Amino acid sequence: MAGIFAGNALGQAPTVGGLLNNYSYTLPGLPNYGIAQGSIFVIYGTNFSSTQIGLQAPPLQTKLNGVTIAVTVNGTTTNPLFYYLFPTQIAAVLPSATPVGRGTITVTTSAGTSTAFPIQVVASAFGLLTSNNGSGPAQGYDANIDPNNQYTLFGFSAAANPGDILLLWGSGLGPVTNDATGVAVSGTVTVYIGGIAVTPLYAGRSGFTGLDQINVAVPSGLSGCYVSVVVQTGNYVSNFATLPVTAKGSRTCVDADSPLTASVLDQLSQTGSLNMGLISVNQVTTPGITVAGVTVGGGTTDTGSASFSKITSAQISSGAFAAVLGGYSSIGSCFVDFFNTSSTSSTSLPLAFQFTSLNAGTDVNIVGPDGTIAMPLQTLAGIDSYTTPAGTAAFIPSSGGTFTFNNGSSGGPDIGAFTTPQIQVAAPVTWSSATSSISTVTRSNGLTVSWTGGAAGTHVDITGISLESVNGSTTNYLAGFFSCRAATVAGTFTVPPAVLLSLPPSTTISEGGVTISTSILLLSNFAAPVSFTAPKLDVGLVEAGVEDVLLVTYQ
Repeated sequence: MAGIFAGNALGQAPTVGGLLNNYSYTLPGLPNYGIAQGSIFVIYGTNFSSTQIGLQAPPLQTKLNGVTIAVTVNGTTTNPLFYYLFPTQIAAVLPSATPVGRGTITVTTSAGTSTAFPIQVVASAFGLLTSNNGSGPAQGYDANIDPNNQYTLFGFSAAANPGDILLLWGSGLGPVTNDATGVAVSGTVTVYIGGIAVTPLYAGRSGFTGLDQINVAVPSGLSGCYVSVVVQTGNYVSNFATLPVTAKGSRTCVDADSPLTASVLDQLSQTGSLNMGLISVNQVTTPGITVAGVTVGGGTTDTGSASFSKITSAQISSGAFAAVLGGYSSIGSCFVDFFNTSSTSSTSLPLAFQFTSLNAGTDVNIVGPDGTIAMPLQTLAGIDSYTTPAGTAAFIPSSGGTFTFNNGSSGGPDIGAFTTPQIQVAAPVTWSSATSSISTVTRSNGLTVSWTGGAAGTHVDITGISLESVNGSTTNYLAGFFSCRAATVAGTFTVPPAVLLSLPPSTTISEGGVTISTSILLLSNFAAPVSFTAPKLDVGLVEAGVEDVLLVTYQ
């Protein structure tokens, strides 16, 4: 994180370039962004210090190595307390006495004072401690009195049981006297676990300055390795995390469509890493835009892709497996992510992990009803992948079809030759008439969607992307992304308000009297994944999905 902002020559005045909650890393401009009174936050910039000064013991001070911070809101100035001081990064606690509102922040060193940088102070905006810079598994502990599991960090082989007391850490519940102890006064705190609202047994300071603690009982009726966890205070929702949950009598979580079986986890614990391959085919149908009775664009596109990576045990624990699959939730749960479409954004965060890509040969071939399609090897920024070439004609029949995949007779230097078992792409599920007519979504109300069709044993993902223009730009957008998973046979799913309130309101484009949304809602139907084997490959997985897209506006 310290490398987000490049350092200048020592001896120059400091500069401030960004402010984020120490745990959520929520980007400025998102509806749940703000630096909460009494919270731990991080200042990114340059020339803060010539040396790195680590975590400070209590009582925290307002000056460290001659450096001070000043926050001014509505004519009142407060001085944050230092947790650590790095050349390009400072962690500090915003005093609870800082007024709510928009103001400025400066950093002063012996070389001078930085130019004032804007700060948005709110009563509460909780950041949840996770394993991967605001995403991935919650760093949740078992606070039960059972000596066999007390204060164990929950994980795939140490999953939570219904009734367990989950101990969560983070910052931003709200102001308290002296910033160190006591229950936050920001208002009602609700924890959503697998979409179920639970009132905490305790929510307030942990006894450490700015650090909050939440104790909450895990509700019944949940199961999976990626059950969602999110904290809401008022209309502010935290970052989303996951929690492994299983029935009493077991501590190993299970997701029916996950390749992380008990034997794979055992192997991972012994070897420390595994080689994983993911192959997929996908059909996406998008609507056209009708102007003056003429429909432009839209249609159906078929694509295929494949990637092969070495993943370490630490990356699996940090949620990297979910990232390999493009995001992942257990049945009944959701996850939320966000990004800035501008690659030059000063608050874009690096991944906490980077995979080692593996070469499976010159081509991975799709063999389907219309013959064979080669996906050639592509290397970009040192990462190997395989995708269908641009302009590839449709190859998935409208009624579905059967597919296999191979990488030739010799394979590649990292992954040997393989031919996968068959996977069936089913006829797509379809939106219900009520869902297909949705054009606007009120985020605070949640969203119920329904569908028909689909094969037993498959699942449905309900996904939304909302784009908000940054300062009227036509190229730089702040994007919020969510995905929820449901069993296809359920036929309906309600996306909770806590999910939608994480999204920025959508920017629309008006042209010729027609308003066009920049945001979408997708219904995806995926067959149960099929496993395949190959020399030097530990886990191989084939996915097939069909997606239907609606243009909507999130407001």
